[in-house]
Amino acid sequence: MAFFSPFEGESRRRRQGVKLFHDMTFFFLIAALAIVQGLASLLDGVRAAGHIRSFRPRSARRPRVVVLCPCKGIDDEFEKNVKSILDQDYPDFRVIFVVESADDPAFAVLQSLGATVLAAGAATDRGQKVHNLIHAVENASGGADVLAFCDADARFPRHWLRDLAAPLDASGVGVATGYRWYAPEPRSLPSLARSIWNASVVTALGDHGRNFAWGGSMALRRDVFERIGVRSAWDGTVSDDYAVTRAVRAAGLKIVFVPTCLVPSYGRCTWRELLEFTTRQIVITRIYEPGMWRMALWSHTIFNAAFWSSAILAPSRLDAAAAWVVIYGLSTVKAWIRLRAVACVVPATALSKHRWFYILGAPLAALLFEYNLIRSAFTRDIVWRGIRYKLLSPRRTVVERR
Repeated sequence: MAFFSPFEGESRRRRQGVKLFHDMTFFFLIAALAIVQGLASLLDGVRAAGHIRSFRPRSARRPRVVVLCPCKGIDDEFEKNVKSILDQDYPDFRVIFVVESADDPAFAVLQSLGATVLAAGAATDRGQKVHNLIHAVENASGGADVLAFCDADARFPRHWLRDLAAPLDASGVGVATGYRWYAPEPRSLPSLARSIWNASVVTALGDHGRNFAWGGSMALRRDVFERIGVRSAWDGTVSDDYAVTRAVRAAGLKIVFVPTCLVPSYGRCTWRELLEFTTRQIVITRIYEPGMWRMALWSHTIFNAAFWSSAILAPSRLDAAAAWVVIYGLSTVKAWIRLRAVACVVPATALSKHRWFYILGAPLAALLFEYNLIRSAFTRDIVWRGIRYKLLSPRRTVVERR
């Protein structure tokens, strides 16, 4: 018969108590960090929403603009998108579409719409989109006072070009930019997930010095484009907009976010397309903006750890339940503020009928970001429009497979 000492049982209980104390101390530390982070994020969201609601630049000047639009393949509602680019309420502009070759399905469609189309040839040491833009700038942008850039998978309001060019008159402005807003197809969960994932980035833009250019809706004066060396900054890159962002910042110029140039992109996506798109964005961010990538990894890991651990502990601990309510509440309030602000600048058709999903879906977006961030830490490969690239550095890109 084994002898059981009461002192051993007491020692075991003491060790378990110490471990529980340490575990709960760590939990509350993570929860506190998540709450502080949530409060700071909410404050940023309020400021960004104010910018979205109020910033409406105006200019009496109407400089000559050349709009450059790289294309590859045909997206959902491609013709409607192209027509929206051609139908701008602006007195003096030309639109140049650029494809890789005349074999691209977009080539025939663009010609049938009476658009000007160039064939740039295949890229070998840079992204195909960047290659197309370089070809267009070098061969078809003569006479332009302003160079505007857009993507063919978005729907542009008639005031887009006028509003995008307006801030370029101001002293110290390097580039004016909009951003995208995914309008999800109804009854498509991956489309909704893509939309809320993308929406979370919108309130990172505002009236501050941390803005970035987005290549699907941006414009620069021609003299600024040449002075800060955007053409040379594109050599060897896969990302047109990160290269522009770096060049503008290096020159000490401002990146101005124009809320009315937030453009909706219509269409559905599959789960596979969702994961490919979101991970590609984060891989590109890790290569071109590693500091931003590290901050995103830190902030999303804290949120996910605090949110899900408090959710697990909530049924048995009132303090954990309270932490969960605060953490989730801060994210939903920010999402609600963002959605109300965006509703001021995008058409009603671009807002999902499932608006509750935007407000309550922050944990899903955070989990998706966590997956993207972890996945991106172990790869430099991306697939973009059917082409596989390896991103060796911000200035070295290898085309691996077409």
